[in-house]
Amino acid sequence: MNKPRVSVARCQKIHDYLSVRKAVKKSLDLIGGLDSLVSPGDRVLVKPNLIAPYHYTTGATTSPHVIRALCELAKEAGARKVSIADGSGVGSKTEEVFTVTGLKEISARIGVDLINLKKTKTVYLGIPNGKVFRRLKIPEAFMEADVIINAPVMKTHDVFPATLGLKNMKGVLQEKDKKRFHKWGLAQSIVDLNKLVLPQITVLDGTVAMEGMGPTHGTPVNLGVIISSFDTVAADSVAAAVMGIDPLEIEYIKLASEQGLGCADLSRIEVVGLRIEEVKRPFKRLKLDFASYREKGIEIYEKGACSGCRNTMEAFIAYYMESKGRLGLLKGYTLIFGQNVKIPDKFEGKLVNIGLCTKKFREKGEYIPGCPPHPHDLVAFFEERFTDSGQ
Repeated sequence: MNKPRVSVARCQKIHDYLSVRKAVKKSLDLIGGLDSLVSPGDRVLVKPNLIAPYHYTTGATTSPHVIRALCELAKEAGARKVSIADGSGVGSKTEEVFTVTGLKEISARIGVDLINLKKTKTVYLGIPNGKVFRRLKIPEAFMEADVIINAPVMKTHDVFPATLGLKNMKGVLQEKDKKRFHKWGLAQSIVDLNKLVLPQITVLDGTVAMEGMGPTHGTPVNLGVIISSFDTVAADSVAAAVMGIDPLEIEYIKLASEQGLGCADLSRIEVVGLRIEEVKRPFKRLKLDFASYREKGIEIYEKGACSGCRNTMEAFIAYYMESKGRLGLLKGYTLIFGQNVKIPDKFEGKLVNIGLCTKKFREKGEYIPGCPPHPHDLVAFFEERFTDSGQ
């Protein structure tokens, strides 16, 4: 079996279009070139990460220089129509993101379409081997494209250690399904989605990446790399390694590899261009000692939690509560989560069971569903109870 090939190219000037284009082209050429994928007359769709109205220099959204380079290279390869398409995160307006990121101006200048996947026509498609979902609504514009170019940003995330190529495809969903993914099991749901919409090529934007409280509130990292592959799982695995993260620690990468969507074994991946060690830069991640919060009147018990619940709880407590001055909302509560956690023999205050693994205890306290719950849902839960108490 041939090893999947992943290229790593350096970008010398991350804010200069010509320098970024040169890096993107080199990364593509190292794996065979875009013209080996795009045929004359093809319809090409570029799927960036446009989660919210943030400028690319924050690290939250794909650099418009990368997107422009991919569009122009696709045209040069013979594409008759090129589109940029995405649906922003829940609560954000895609049109606003198009403007803030500069894509509205770029699309007019180079003659490509902008498609808001939240508002375009959709069609139900079945997933015969889906484990969580058996069918999903997918935009027709996405399914009609001959070639999908996936262009995510390298970022840490508040649910997973990192959000990369496979996770980026969640942007094709309608908002209702984005919420259902958290309720029914986010990692496997992402894998099921990719069984339908796995892109032909993934080009990871590591010009300006993000560490810490990603995917939108972290710190930008001027990494200056482009990582490309026809195997999205392999691309994600190499990108994770560059970020100092074990790919198999990211549950959706592990599941995607096990279910045949690509290769996550670094020893079986051919890395061309620069070596991982040449560009490796460990990204900062939230790591909390939950026991330390007992001194603040908050009891937190965890055992056997997956990275999804662990990351969610760390993000929820450190960013959404403590850094926002809301930690007092948690006082008087005992929070438990994890596959193997048990209700403590003695605990203070009200019991809150968090995540699907604690559903068995829901009659002994309050229960917040989700696998994992979204941090926003956790915030809403405690804010509602604080308001109801009249405080």
